[in-house]
Amino acid sequence: MRKDRLYEEDLLVNGPAGGEELSKHERQTLRREAGELKQKMENAKQEPIRK
Repeated sequence: MRKDRLYEEDLLVNGPAGGEELSKHERQTLRREAGELKQKMENAKQEPIRK
């Protein structure tokens, strides 16, 4: 995941373009889910390709 992605999402969600405010808990949940997805993608890179 790019480092600036959370900034971009923050701008889109809480910035002038989105206008929807997320609670602290919602932001933490999204960051946790993004971290889990990143870990799954890293694990998948380590596995051999199956046909």
